[in-house]
Amino acid sequence: MTIGRLPFEDPLEKGSSLNGRMEEMIGILFRLGITLKETQTEVERLFISRALKACDGNRSRAAKRLGMHRNTLNVKMERYGLNGNFRS
Repeated sequence: MTIGRLPFEDPLEKGSSLNGRMEEMIGILFRLGITLKETQTEVERLFISRALKACDGNRSRAAKRLGMHRNTLNVKMERYGLNGNFRS
């Protein structure tokens, strides 16, 4: 993924509401001493959970939407304890 595919150029660049919210959130995390790795882990867990809910628990569709292989999704779900029911 390149930064050009994201809905913003630089999350620290001033000027848009999304960029402003990102900057504020990053500032809070930084002040709290949250590491980049912790942040990446939580964002990945949230993305996976959101994709599974959007795909009514269908792991193959969720994996495709996330751009990963279904087996990779299964491993990550196990790692993050995401084995619940994601059907609507």
